[in-house]
Parts: sequence; structure tokens; C-alpha cells
Amino acid sequence: MSDDEFQSGFALMEKSLYLVAMGWLHNSEDARDAVQEAAETAYRGRDKLRDKQYFKTWMTRILINKCKDFLRGRRYTDELTDGIGVFDGIPHEEICLMDAICRLDPKEARFITLRFYADLTYEEAARALKMPVSTVKYGTRRALEKLKEMMEV
Repeated sequence: MSDDEFQSGFALMEKSLYLVAMGWLHNSEDARDAVQEAAETAYRGRDKLRDKQYFKTWMTRILINKCKDFLRGRRYTDELTDGIGVFDGIPHEEICLMDAICRLDPKEARFITLRFYADLTYEEAARALKMPVSTVKYGTRRALEKLKEMMEV
């Protein structure tokens, strides 16, 4: 993969990667750092990607691993902050929804963020999470049910 291909592919999905990281880390600074570290790791290993059609899944998998590293190494916080302006222009209802996603258990929130914010198919999310597709579908359905309950209150 060339430098230009990597940069254009990353630029197209940077915001969705940030939202995935927020779903895992619930902290804007940590999410920004995780996306940056994932980008650096992916850039250094871009020649290892054999099939360019899997760039989004590959990049998401790297980000998930970085988020797991952050969770292992840092204390988890329930803070939804916006120190870098990523939420500018997003309707209030959408921000409320993202806040509700952040209040989900991180194991549940990952299904929502991968499926709806990273726009991964169930199959791509399963590949990124290294889980069966049926587990991803079930987890997504359960997380959506919990979100619905939270938003009705």
C-alpha cells in the first residue's frame, strides 16, 4: 500500500475511528491518543496488508488492540469530553446517543460503535473482534435493546 493510499484511506475513516475509540475508552484524550498510535502502527505495517479491500477492518482491529492496551495501562474513566472539537456540528440528539453508548459496558458498546459508527458489516466486525458473526449479531441486538431502555428514561 502506497503512502498516498494509506493517507487517503485513513483520512476517510479518522472520525469513525475516533468514535470507536470513544466507545472503548470513554475519554477524548485517550481516544485521540489511541487513534494516533493505531495510525502510526498501521502506517509502519502498511506493507503487511495483503488485500486493500480489508483496510477498514485491519485499521479497526489495530485500533481495538490499542484501546485494549490503554485500558490495561490506564484507569478507566466515564468521562465524555470534547477537547478537540470532534463533536462540532453534530446534533444534540446524536451527542446524547453517544453519551448513552459510553454508559454501556465497554464490551457492549464495541458492537454499537463498530456496526454503526465505523460502518462495519457484521462480518467485518466479527473479523475485527475475532468472534463468530452470530456473537456479534447477538451482542449488537442486546446492546441496542439496552440503549433503547436508556434513551426512554
